[in-house]
Amino acid sequence: MAKAKKGAVELIALQCTECNRRNYTTKKNRRNSQTKLELSKYCRFDRKHTLHKEVKVK
Repeated sequence: MAKAKKGAVELIALQCTECNRRNYTTKKNRRNSQTKLELSKYCRFDRKHTLHKEVKVK
């Protein structure tokens, strides 16, 4: 597997606040947004829209 270059864009995961599962992955530019990302996304395990917070990808 190729190593990612160290740059402004990093790969993050979005974790559901209710079931604590990582449902989504996305990219984020660290220079444009330094705060942690929080989005209301659909959780297929809870079957409703819940708050998802940014966590690191393992």
